Amino acid sequence: MILALFVTAILAVPAAPPADATKIVVSAPTTIVEIDVGKMKGDLIRLAWSADGTQVYLQTVEPDNRGNVKLRHFTMGLDGRQPKSVDQEPAWATTYWGAKSAQSAPGMTALKIAVEQQQKRISSTSNPGGGDMAKGATGGGGAGSAGSGGGSAGGMSVSEAAGATYQTQNANVITLKLKNEVVGEFVNAPVIPGLTFSWGPAGSGLIAFTNSVGKVILMDDQVRQQELAGSKDAFLPAWTADGKRLAYLEKTGRKKFTLRIVDVTIPAS
Repeated sequence: MILALFVTAILAVPAAPPADATKIVVSAPTTIVEIDVGKMKGDLIRLAWSADGTQVYLQTVEPDNRGNVKLRHFTMGLDGRQPKSVDQEPAWATTYWGAKSAQSAPGMTALKIAVEQQQKRISSTSNPGGGDMAKGATGGGGAGSAGSGGGSAGGMSVSEAAGATYQTQNANVITLKLKNEVVGEFVNAPVIPGLTFSWGPAGSGLIAFTNSVGKVILMDDQVRQQELAGSKDAFLPAWTADGKRLAYLEKTGRKKFTLRIVDVTIPAS
C-alpha cells in the first residue's frame, strides 16, 4: 500500500503559528561540502537533521539483481568534512525523518498530502532513466537516440520513427499533491516520501519541495509560494525542526552532489 509508506511521527518542538511563505526571508545558499556518492555506494535517499541542528545524517540504498537492498549510514557536521560511515541510523535521524516525510503536516493533521496513481503513456527521452524517475529527485540520462538511415516519414526517417515508438512506453505514475500542487512524482519508481519534500516547523503549515525542474519551492497552507533563489537540480530538502535552516542536495555531476544550506527567517504572524 502506498499510504503505508507514510509515517506519522511528530517532532517534540513547540508549535509555531501558520506562516505566509511569501514573507519568509531566505539567505543565499551556503555550500557545505561536495559529496562523491561513488565512494559511498548506492543512491542517496535520506537527509536528516539532528535536533540541535549541528549534524546531518545521510542514507544510501544499493539494490542487487535479486531485489535485495543494502542500506548504508553516514553522519557529518557542518565543517566541510566528508560524511563518516556509521553502523546504523541514529535515533535522532529516525525521529526527524518521521516528521519530515509524514503524510500530514506536523501539528496540522488536516493538512494532508494526497496520493494519486495512474498509467500514462510517456516518452522515455523526456523523462529520467535508469530507475531514477522521481521528478524533483536526482534526475538521470535519457534514452539513447534512434539510429539513422532508411526512408523518411513526414521528415523523420523510418528508423527514427521506429526508435521514437520504442521510446514511448506505458508508465506507472504516482503523484503526491498538497492542495492540488504537485510535491512529488514518481514514474516507474518506488515512492519514497520525503525524497522531494520536507514539512516545516510544527504548526506552521509550511512545506519545502522540489519541482519538476529541480527548484526548491516554499509553500504555506494557503498555497502561497516562494522559489529559493539559486536552487537547481535539487532533491532531499530538509527543514530543521525550529525552521531556522533548510538543507538540500544539488546534483553537480554523475555521482557528485553538493550539500547546500540556507538560513530561514519566518516572520511572526
